[in-house]
Amino acid sequence: MSNSQHTVSHTTGLTRRNFLALMGLGAIATPLALTACGNSQASDAATTEAATTAAATDITGLHLTFVGDDAFAPFRSLQPQADGSQKLAGLDIDVVDEMAKRLGFAYTFEAQDFAATLASVQGSNDAFTMPMSANDERKQTFDFTRGYYQPLVGALSKGGNALESLDALKGKKLTCTTGTVQNKFITSALPDNEFTTFDGGDQCLQEVLAGRVDVYICDGAEGLAMQQANPETVLGLLPAEETDQYVSVYRIMAKKGAAFIPAFNKCVGEMIADGTMDQFIAKWTNESFVWGDKAAEAASAE
Repeated sequence: MSNSQHTVSHTTGLTRRNFLALMGLGAIATPLALTACGNSQASDAATTEAATTAAATDITGLHLTFVGDDAFAPFRSLQPQADGSQKLAGLDIDVVDEMAKRLGFAYTFEAQDFAATLASVQGSNDAFTMPMSANDERKQTFDFTRGYYQPLVGALSKGGNALESLDALKGKKLTCTTGTVQNKFITSALPDNEFTTFDGGDQCLQEVLAGRVDVYICDGAEGLAMQQANPETVLGLLPAEETDQYVSVYRIMAKKGAAFIPAFNKCVGEMIADGTMDQFIAKWTNESFVWGDKAAEAASAE
């Protein structure tokens, strides 16, 4: 387990006679004055709304728990250090560290298999996880930020040609991580394929390397990291038009009603808009995965 600090006036009614008398004295406001009063009220309302928004996004000093798999490169994984220790690093760690710096909160990372993550987040007001897609089922129980990363679906196989379409996957024996969007993708898009699921991506990779399955259906960036570490493997990226209805943008997820989500949501948008998110994505993947020309849209999209 690692720790990171990134730690009202009273008024009376007027009779018609009194009203006319006041009009004669000029005591009733002119239309211009009424307009000015209306502007003042609107300004006060805007100020109040702004103050409320600022309060909702102030999470300075909060301590949160980031729950997730610690073997999910390039999003996060344990990397050996010169002194023999291991340090958690990856795209998601860079993103959360930057958010912690900007928002003034601290967090602890708690390593868990993906299958246990949903229950852990659901049971805590101070826990979050990422990267997660927001499907209708999950939205009933969890809150999400706007998307920070647009995934591609990867098909990791051992040798041969890269598999880059649904047609190329038909008849193949597949594997994926239990409960992921890739799991739902296989079930929906390739219902006739034989497939198995495992709690972690490393287990899926070993099934491919051992020849017990043909293809690991994975997050494209995860597949890229695995391919780079295992030259005997081949990675194909499926066309977005074949996968978009199954695999949506990745977000940060927390228990429904979690108080820190508005602050997270605002910060994610700012990091996309100012280019910070693309810098992190390019660092841990490659230019094929960055927002690029879609950054302005992504920064404002919910």
